[in-house]
Amino acid sequence: MLESAECGLFEPFFTGNISFIRITNSMSDIAGSTDQSFNSPKPTKDAVFVGIHLAQNRVNVSVVTEHGELLGESSSVYSPAIASSPNGYIETHPEIWWSATRIALGQMMSKARSLVVSPSQLKAVSVCGQPGILLTMDRAGKSLMPAILAEDSRAADVLTGLNYQGQEHCRRRGFPFRSTDAIAKICWIKENFPETYENAIFMHHIDYIIGMLKGEPDVTEYSIAADTGCDLIDEVWPDWLDYDMHLSVRERLPRLVALGSPIGKVSAKASAATGLPAGMSVVMGTASATAAFLAAGTKRPGDFYTEIDDQLHIRGMSRRMISYPNCMVRMFKLPNHIWFFSTESQTGSEWMNVWFDKSMIDAISVEAVKNLPTQYLAYPNVRKNETFPFCSTSAEGFITPATDNRVSQFASCLQGTAFFERLCYDSLKKLADVDASGDIYSGGACCKFDEWMQCRADVTGRVNRRMVSASNAAFGAAMMAAIGAYFNGIEPAVSEMIREDKVFFPNSQLSSTYEDLYGSFISLIESQGFI
Repeated sequence: MLESAECGLFEPFFTGNISFIRITNSMSDIAGSTDQSFNSPKPTKDAVFVGIHLAQNRVNVSVVTEHGELLGESSSVYSPAIASSPNGYIETHPEIWWSATRIALGQMMSKARSLVVSPSQLKAVSVCGQPGILLTMDRAGKSLMPAILAEDSRAADVLTGLNYQGQEHCRRRGFPFRSTDAIAKICWIKENFPETYENAIFMHHIDYIIGMLKGEPDVTEYSIAADTGCDLIDEVWPDWLDYDMHLSVRERLPRLVALGSPIGKVSAKASAATGLPAGMSVVMGTASATAAFLAAGTKRPGDFYTEIDDQLHIRGMSRRMISYPNCMVRMFKLPNHIWFFSTESQTGSEWMNVWFDKSMIDAISVEAVKNLPTQYLAYPNVRKNETFPFCSTSAEGFITPATDNRVSQFASCLQGTAFFERLCYDSLKKLADVDASGDIYSGGACCKFDEWMQCRADVTGRVNRRMVSASNAAFGAAMMAAIGAYFNGIEPAVSEMIREDKVFFPNSQLSSTYEDLYGSFISLIESQGFI
């Protein structure tokens, strides 16, 4: 059973290189550490779900109804309390996450009676956060050493043996272990602190918070555990960890379950500490990237969620694991043998601020969209390198034929960004073994422009959906709670809880023109040796 401090508010302070927690008795002691907003002037009669996001320097809480209405948000800011040293140690104390979670939940629940008609409407809670953070506890739930944060690279010396013994595992997942992976940190602890290791169990900070809510940290989720050695394909802790690495670690690790799985109830002790109703369902969470992806609106394999800023960020669902060089396509596990992947390309909208004067963009863009489609073809990459859908250190941007007309240049870059985006989708569709061409769900500053959204729909031939509020990890955690306690799967939860701002349908009258221009664009890319 996990230990926790008595009810009260907590304040982080520092002793030496480790962060500890001091109990305070009033909110004035931590003034400024919590901000909150509550949106509903009238109590809801819907089912209500709570999502907790363990962010880098704060804990965010969202309260969401079954219909996707955001009732309230609360956040508890804390100092990361990181102790860093020249040898790569970056660590903190586990209690800092629980104290911030208690504060954020306590503030939110103090307003709960104005958000809901009845406390029985509060159906479930779930948690998301960054993978790779390792906690070392004894079996009574007491911390044996500071938590090792994801960026900590102390385990570099164990990588040779780890990657040799786990070479088949690394081949299947597509890349070797890194010094920042949790399994490397476990190997380091066994090698450097064998007495501590003998009495240790291991978990992630998400598992720890879930354990504090339900009374025991006995489960983890596949994607959270991937860097700890979990076999994402077979969904097990693999034998080689014990038989080849001689770690005797599998029985020291939590049980593996899928995100959205009901795993317990809020304990009486956690209820007293947070204000959550005792007996409220606790649902398995996942990595914050996956939670944000679910909150973006994608429903099924073939759909993509895309953000366009300086770079192009693409996420989607796959029917199989994707292996791509340099770990440029990162994989996460969803229920029912579906995968979530994430990748970035260097070519986004950076060209706007590099090749054009900011003061003239608004005026020139109005004229430029009138020129679409355009016979001027552009690959608008200002970085002279690319990472996806091809790897190149010399992928320099171009516009052809050459022109001094700034409106034509701008129009060609708008169109060229859409062509490059389509090239990414075409590549991912093959890698992901997806038959259907799904919809594009969009976020990011550039997606505010209707004309560009329409151009992207026309070029890709896909419905383009601009979302009302996309990629909120705490909202995604609340969705996971709803998936586990209310809806039967991801698709019905997304359909009911996520809202669109505007939908852009492909213009069939322009499809043949764009198809020909896209073919010419691909030929130019190939002639440059990029593909």
